[in-house]
Amino acid sequence: MWNVTLLMVGLLIFSGGGGAVEQAQHTAGLSQLPIIHTASEVGQAHTGDNSLKSYGALNGISLTDHKREVIRKLGPPERIEHEKLSGIAILHYREMEVGVRNGYTEYVHVDSRASSFQLENQRISMTPAQVRATLGQPYFKAEDGDVYLEDHNALKVYIDPDSGQITGIDLFFDYSQ
Repeated sequence: MWNVTLLMVGLLIFSGGGGAVEQAQHTAGLSQLPIIHTASEVGQAHTGDNSLKSYGALNGISLTDHKREVIRKLGPPERIEHEKLSGIAILHYREMEVGVRNGYTEYVHVDSRASSFQLENQRISMTPAQVRATLGQPYFKAEDGDVYLEDHNALKVYIDPDSGQITGIDLFFDYSQ
């Protein structure tokens, strides 16, 4: 019985379901440099009257939705991909995907093929200008896009630095708060 218990605990920790150990990332002998943001790049979440105040659902999918609820809302996925290391099942839909772990939504991704996306009940065009006009000032700017934070949820708008076009949008839990 103890062998089974120890095996289950080991599998739980290995699969990301528990434990506080983080595996070191191997970078072929190269050290990874931190991303440093200038003071002008960092701001607080915008709270003006013209900005959206909640990032709880992207294209109708909430981070609290169970896999059954996702399928009820979007229909059966075009395909399902299983990532063995992370334990995430990726439900692929037209122009978006939903990552599910242990039955619940882990993230929602809208890809660049979409002409718009829906955040809560508001439809937003997939242009950086329209996103900023709707969401306001990002919480901070990363190398690869703008990040908006609200109530332990993060919305990341990926922007190609060369073209200035949106390459994708992710909604996920902000575990750092």
